[in-house]
Amino acid sequence: MGELNRKAPEPRAAGRRNGGAAAAALVLAVLLSGCVPQVVSEVLAPRDLRPPSVRDWDAPGPGEFVVEFDEEVEASPADFASDPDLGALEVRGEGDRIRVLSPSPLDPGRSLSLEGTVRDAAGNSTSFVLPFRGYNPDLPRVLLNEALTQGTSTHPDLVELAVLDPGNLAGLTFRVGCASVPVQVYVFPPCEVAAGEFVVLHMKPQGLGEEVDETDDPAASGGLDAFPYSRDFWYTGGDGALPGENGVLTLYRSTTGPILDALLYSARTSESDTKYAGFGSQSLLDQARGIVAEGAWRIAGAEVRPEDAARSEGTTSTRTLCRSSDSGDTDSAPDWHVVPTRGSTVGGTNSDAVYVP
Repeated sequence: MGELNRKAPEPRAAGRRNGGAAAAALVLAVLLSGCVPQVVSEVLAPRDLRPPSVRDWDAPGPGEFVVEFDEEVEASPADFASDPDLGALEVRGEGDRIRVLSPSPLDPGRSLSLEGTVRDAAGNSTSFVLPFRGYNPDLPRVLLNEALTQGTSTHPDLVELAVLDPGNLAGLTFRVGCASVPVQVYVFPPCEVAAGEFVVLHMKPQGLGEEVDETDDPAASGGLDAFPYSRDFWYTGGDGALPGENGVLTLYRSTTGPILDALLYSARTSESDTKYAGFGSQSLLDQARGIVAEGAWRIAGAEVRPEDAARSEGTTSTRTLCRSSDSGDTDSAPDWHVVPTRGSTVGGTNSDAVYVP
């Protein structure tokens, strides 16, 4: 009876076993033949998906604008425009940069916005709008010459520039800080100057009507410490207080141009603050590193230290930081000294007298 009740194997199950064996045999045959199917499709294959990034930009000549990228790019004139409109633009690809030429040059120091789109070899595109200033072919040699960094209500903060050659100040850019770490920025308007003149930038004006930029008459301006024998200009970008005893001041050819001069000053030492190499803050350390990297300040070792700075101990509203009377320039601390009490000579030839505590 037991044998009669046992079920025979179902044909379907036997079919599955036979089919599985056949499938295994097929896979083995494919493997042995070398015809292995591709696992990753061409659509998902690794490729460049990152668009180009703007690295730097400048106006190196009249009617000429250059934008640098982090890789080679291609560009078409149809993808570029300017505001104000300078007419039909010529666009040249030069590897990792593009050069844009306009049929009419921009006035020296005048603002312009350049809009464009570029593509890399993989077709990734980047669109941008960048600010420029018209190139000034007549910019004179100018140096930072005196700094009143410990101003009072009667003698506010200011900076004096010495003009070494005749020319036009249009676009000349003063910064508290540097290009990579700007704190305050002032761009000079067009102004013809002569060799031997002094230019005074007042950083904390009172907002008086007589505080006018002396682009023509050197005696036109009133206001605190306005000097009839120098050219007075007034910073109107908000609180323009200069860093007291520890700071960086710079001059650039334009807002995007190369550095022309720098002053690093400090009353600190390397032991003042071990977190920031003695400079007291990350921002000031970065500013100091910035002007060294730009070649505008010389240091003794491999890393900038407060000891590399012009010494600022004892500065007051009448004991200013000054260059020598001949405006000597070695891009280093020995160019500078603190003058004695009431020794400030803003607007005129500097005093060579040195403050002794």
